[in-house]
Amino acid sequence: MKYLYLLLALSCAYHSHGPIGRNPSGVSLVTTYGQLKERLERARPGERILIDKYAMFDMTNAGTLVIDKAVTLEGYPDPGEKDRATFFHLGKALPMFNIKAPKVKLIGLKFEGVEKDTKKEEIIRLNAQGIKGVYQFPVTRGVDINASDVEISNCEFEGFSHAAIFITGAKNVVIDLNYIHHNQRFGLGYGVALNLGSTAKITRNTFDYNRHSIAGTGHSGQSYEASYNYFGTHHIDTPLDMHGGKDRGDKTQIAGKHVVIHHNEIKGTSVAAFIHRGIAEERVEFYSNTLYFKDQDKAIGYYNGISKNNLAKEKFKYYGNFFK
Repeated sequence: MKYLYLLLALSCAYHSHGPIGRNPSGVSLVTTYGQLKERLERARPGERILIDKYAMFDMTNAGTLVIDKAVTLEGYPDPGEKDRATFFHLGKALPMFNIKAPKVKLIGLKFEGVEKDTKKEEIIRLNAQGIKGVYQFPVTRGVDINASDVEISNCEFEGFSHAAIFITGAKNVVIDLNYIHHNQRFGLGYGVALNLGSTAKITRNTFDYNRHSIAGTGHSGQSYEASYNYFGTHHIDTPLDMHGGKDRGDKTQIAGKHVVIHHNEIKGTSVAAFIHRGIAEERVEFYSNTLYFKDQDKAIGYYNGISKNNLAKEKFKYYGNFFK
């Protein structure tokens, strides 16, 4: 159980401190959106742009901020303070940021949209009328990642109806020590979502009030590792997911290349902690997790004609988990 204490300590450090450090002498902090745009235009690859902890950036009419240089955007709160630079959007954010350069880092920032509720009843009512209800309300995202070796750490995301973080065709993305919550649109609602052949390491984050906290479209070559994360009790669907070929309609059973889920704390939900919606090209490993499920058989779900019996044993390794 040592990893649980580590996770709690890291979570406390995140919520009470954020990125630790002080403003280097002579470096001015960004306080306005105009300053940020100017600094990005002048920035050289590898440059670190520091943002004041009290800065509030209204992105409602600003359009998507495209980051096409290998820079670090870092919020700069003082140790012991919760204030952090916030990017907010009062409308149809799709997305707020688009990362198009490799090796970009976002550290110590907050991204806030307005789509924080499920809209479940409204969507079900529209569906019953023959209208695809999920798309009758704003479909919003926080950050799109379209480049490899990107890192997002010590950030907070809330209020995006589609996905807080959407990764498309990018390799080696790291999502670390973030607080990702209230992204829960019925039928959408992802914390971190992978598309096409993306790969990501998702570790030491706190997730809650999402529909799916981590999910993938399951395209060939797509992989993720989820480790040392905390998944709260308020998910409206399974916290972890990987779609299969039936979901994409491509006449395959492919559900990504490999999925590794280990050393997470997953609170009990009304549905499974992780669901198989196809068969991985290489393997799925689910081990050393702490799960709050009274019925151990319900911790893993099987969809799209997949069952525990027809999964190849060498492609599904499930062992060493702890149940409470």
